[in-house]
Amino acid sequence: MIKIEEVDNRIIESKKKLKSLSNDYKNNFLNIKNYIEKEVIEVENLLNKKLSVIPEINFNELNQNILYLKNEIQKRGCVIIRDVFDDNRIVKWNEEILKYIENNNYFEDQKQKDGMDQYFSNLSSGKPQIFGLYWSKPQIQIRQSKELDIVKKWLNSFWVSKKNNKQIFYPNKELVYADRLRIRSPGDSTLGLSPHCDCGSVERWIDAGYQKVYQNIFSGNFRDYNPFDSEFRDETDEIDSPAVDHVFRTFQGWVALTKQGPSDGTLQLIPIVKSIAYILTRALQDDVPNNELCGSEPARALSVNKQYHKLLLRALVSIPVMKPGDTVWWHPDVVHAVEDTHNGNEFSNVIYVGSTPYCTKNLKYSKKQLKNFLNGESPPDFAAENYEVNYSDRALVQDLTNLGKKQLGLEDW
Repeated sequence: MIKIEEVDNRIIESKKKLKSLSNDYKNNFLNIKNYIEKEVIEVENLLNKKLSVIPEINFNELNQNILYLKNEIQKRGCVIIRDVFDDNRIVKWNEEILKYIENNNYFEDQKQKDGMDQYFSNLSSGKPQIFGLYWSKPQIQIRQSKELDIVKKWLNSFWVSKKNNKQIFYPNKELVYADRLRIRSPGDSTLGLSPHCDCGSVERWIDAGYQKVYQNIFSGNFRDYNPFDSEFRDETDEIDSPAVDHVFRTFQGWVALTKQGPSDGTLQLIPIVKSIAYILTRALQDDVPNNELCGSEPARALSVNKQYHKLLLRALVSIPVMKPGDTVWWHPDVVHAVEDTHNGNEFSNVIYVGSTPYCTKNLKYSKKQLKNFLNGESPPDFAAENYEVNYSDRALVQDLTNLGKKQLGLEDW
């Protein structure tokens, strides 16, 4: 397990090791930079022509073999899946969530516990006002829905799930990673979130598991790097701290509860799945202090900033208009952000979800998370705000379907 007090020394040692893996770490970075620059220019050209950058598909088309689209998803590392849920169900769920918040006096609780969640504190736009609620009935119903089960199996199919006769994860078995809500009011300017990656910050350089994941990147074999190869992704070791992911997600994502689009304080992505190679090798260059990683800090989100990653930020795009029931998904290495200001006229609400397939790493987390669900506490990866312990109308065991029980680890798959 990585201890925060050891991080500085681990960074120095790891950077020395990682530089030595390629014949020339400077040329390795330049080769990656040249590749990424072409990708950035391609994104810019599409934007200038007002063409779509982020791949899209309708829920009822998921069983169709659309080769071009699959290639685009594996290149971009993201996809929008439209019409996953019926409008009427989404409207009802949104109303139920707002009642849940109001009836349980969430805002009074939040004032008392403000500042407990420090995960985003080093990002320039500050901590977003995301609701620390996990166990409302609509959240449970969405997670255990047949629709989302179909979506996640489809998303998992993009990955190599078996390697060298080892089943790394089971693409048709899903565990739940309980996450929060985003409810953003019109005119809000406090919810912005600078470009970043989750799933580990300094760990991506100093952890042995991550070093194996990115072996081809560091060793000069960038062309052989497959972002969708799951080998070693289940072996990563993250810093033991609240709000740091301790699971392997094939995709992060959210479900739109309301209509929202560009300028509505929505999600932004850098739709280049291999951009992580630029981030990783940029930190090994001589202008970065030996004990630093381009602004990334332990127990925080991985920082992507103007000082070191200006090239990448040219490709940062807002997602298109999302309707209630639409979903968006992105690879765990894809840089994402939230627009600084909501200039729209309606609420911009989402439920965060993700594809967390059955594997040893995720099952270990799931067993811890199950106890939190039963007690109404915040999940292990999040600050222990525990708002919902005494909340009325939160989801209980009797609200789980058979699928929901398997996803939460109450029953075996």
